[in-house]
Amino acid sequence: MIPDPTDFTPTKVVPSADVVLQDPTVSYWLKNALATALQRDPVKAALDAQLLFEVLDARACLATEAALRHLSTQTKQEP
Repeated sequence: MIPDPTDFTPTKVVPSADVVLQDPTVSYWLKNALATALQRDPVKAALDAQLLFEVLDARACLATEAALRHLSTQTKQEP
């Protein structure tokens, strides 16, 4: 079946902005970023959020790879 390009129904359950803003476990940084984004054009904010995700995801991957290299080096040096 070909997806309907006019169907914008979310494919997964995503909390509403209000739920995220009221959640005490959500960081102040994220709440502030979300509150700021809600004041912007939603398409532009979503595009910026996607770019932010890609940059942070790449940074996290590099940090993880570096940590794994460090651990594998330590493991090889132990008797």
